[in-house]
Amino acid sequence: MEETKEEVSKEQEYLDQLQRLAADFANYRSRVEKEKLLTVDITKDNILRKFLEVKDNFERIPQADKGVELIYKQMQSIFDQEGVQEIIDMNYNPELHEAIATAEGEENTIIEVTRKGYQRNGKVVRPTQVILGKNEEIK
Repeated sequence: MEETKEEVSKEQEYLDQLQRLAADFANYRSRVEKEKLLTVDITKDNILRKFLEVKDNFERIPQADKGVELIYKQMQSIFDQEGVQEIIDMNYNPELHEAIATAEGEENTIIEVTRKGYQRNGKVVRPTQVILGKNEEIK
């Protein structure tokens, strides 16, 4: 039995549709996987943000108690494992710093850090709160 041109054409059409569906499904799987990784990343940032407040309080405790120091080191180890780094840039950058007040001083210069900021994988988890310098003229 010899296939007609019409049958071959139909087979090719079905094959093309199947290949497009397979490619669409592969793209869908890839997109879902990326979205899942992004969701995990955002969830980690939210959890870490909560722990940062605890870390701040530990830093305020005098280092006299060895038990507290051990807990602090364990917490720091978790942040290190997760790639959390303190923002140490002292040049004012609105992407890294949150200006909460101004004081007399050189314009747009950080006068004081009121709360440390942190980033993970180059993304700000919590901006550094700062007091900025502002030239104030007496009138």
